[in-house]
Amino acid sequence: MAKKTKKSAENIVAQTTAPPVETTPTVTPTAKQGEVPLRANLIVAQRKFNRWYVYFKGVAPKDNVGCGCKTAKSAIRYMHLLKARYGATISQTIYERLQFEAAREA
Repeated sequence: MAKKTKKSAENIVAQTTAPPVETTPTVTPTAKQGEVPLRANLIVAQRKFNRWYVYFKGVAPKDNVGCGCKTAKSAIRYMHLLKARYGATISQTIYERLQFEAAREA
């Protein structure tokens, strides 16, 4: 037969045990691993080290899908690829600047 315990001992054990922890991962609406967050909606480009770097504005570098393009024309192509893939918008001023540079290079 099992030994009976006092109610005060049972209450102490009940108070010291931790509440059950939920082990299922929570789903965040921002992004999956390897995917650009939803708040990234502006595609920009910058000229550095003789290349055009196309990336999402306001996204951490580890989560960004940027690319260094050799020519302005290839940077425009990559902007359109990002727009089609992620549904983001292209910065109008940067786009016009890239068109001007592409026309100058041709």
